[in-house]
Amino acid sequence: MRCRSIKKRVFIILSAVIVLIGTLFLAIFYLGEHTSVPKKPKPLHLKIVALGDSLTEGIGDLENQGYVGTTSKLLRKAKNVKSVSVKDFGHRGDTSKDLLNKLNQSEVKNAIKGSNTVFLTIGGNDLVRVFKQHFLDLHESDFTREQKLFSANLKKALTEIRKLNPDAHIYYFGLYNPFEDYLGEANKDFVPILNHWNANSSRISESFSPISFVPTSDLFRGKTNELLYTDHFHPNKKGYTLMAHRLVRFIESANNRKRK
Repeated sequence: MRCRSIKKRVFIILSAVIVLIGTLFLAIFYLGEHTSVPKKPKPLHLKIVALGDSLTEGIGDLENQGYVGTTSKLLRKAKNVKSVSVKDFGHRGDTSKDLLNKLNQSEVKNAIKGSNTVFLTIGGNDLVRVFKQHFLDLHESDFTREQKLFSANLKKALTEIRKLNPDAHIYYFGLYNPFEDYLGEANKDFVPILNHWNANSSRISESFSPISFVPTSDLFRGKTNELLYTDHFHPNKKGYTLMAHRLVRFIESANNRKRK
């Protein structure tokens, strides 16, 4: 009887051990199948085309090529960026109409087709034209008329870029106010006009994904003496550096979303 009792206990213990081992094996197998191992980010090869006006050309900091040059340097230092190439077609004085003409040039078309990233600054000269044409008798309706023309040109420009390249991510800069120290009391009337202009441009851009509207007005607000070039219109090196750092954050954010 005693021998039979010992055998029974041994059998029970062995059965329990087998069940425990089986349970552990299944748990390890399940965890192995369902636990995702963090993937190493794919190295980025950024092929950048920069379009637009004097800000993209870098007027005010030509030595460093403005925000385009500074952004390129920052990106080359980023861990997950393997290479950066840049073709800069920015030109001083260009309006939205000039941008449309540039998008008809073969060199620009081919560059956009071969890119995966587009930088864009446009609209500042359209806005300045209102001041030049109506300076002595300036009304809000003057800006409204110009904005309608600009909006139509912006839609055409973004449509053309998307036709040439449906996938390149566009980073489109909003406008800042370089006139706050010159307008005096009138500045409080101009700020809502600028804000409406930027909001409208941002709203238009949403239809041309993938695209990021990059605000700049807050960067320069109350700091134009510190951040503008001697012409008190274009950014200086410090101003462009702020723009570049913000742009890099937008680029990093867009790439992080792609990896998810």
